[in-house]
Amino acid sequence: MKIVFIGNSIINGFPYDREQDFVGLYRKASGQEVLNKGVNGDTVQGVTSRFAQDVLAQRPDMVVILLGTNEFIYQESLPETCMKQIAYLAELAAAHGIQPVLLTPLPVDPLMAESRWMVCDDVDYELVQEQIEQLRKQMVDYGKQHEIKVLDTYRAYQEYADQIGAQAAYYDGIHPTREGHQFLAEIVGKLL
Repeated sequence: MKIVFIGNSIINGFPYDREQDFVGLYRKASGQEVLNKGVNGDTVQGVTSRFAQDVLAQRPDMVVILLGTNEFIYQESLPETCMKQIAYLAELAAAHGIQPVLLTPLPVDPLMAESRWMVCDDVDYELVQEQIEQLRKQMVDYGKQHEIKVLDTYRAYQEYADQIGAQAAYYDGIHPTREGHQFLAEIVGKLL
């Protein structure tokens, strides 16, 4: 099986080397042919513009899509608009015989993100978190309605962070620690 993971810096593994991110860890554990097409700071518009090259041209069996956080940090999109664009990508993949799998965006820790990530007055991380939650619900509903696999990584990571604490789960309030990437690799491995 050939799988493309596409999306933002969580896919890319920021701030770690690619082999230390959950995609690289999943590749090692599964033995599958896995391509990492994550780009730091990317949004659904960026992924849409490179989808033909990074996904369709690769002819994978499956594409795993993770988007949603940057759209709200950069105030580029509302949850409904973001969901429509993600649905478009899922349907485009399916039309080309590629199984789409959606990962819900990870929750953010607003206090940590305010102090460690993009410290600026115009980003309301509480609002970002609310919008991520809204998108998560829309993705889960979309998956049920259209029989598309949605892995609720939001809920799994929230429970993980609640158990071990935000300082151990987050590098900067947005990106997972190395241990967080290991957790995601295990969850994705079980759910895929």
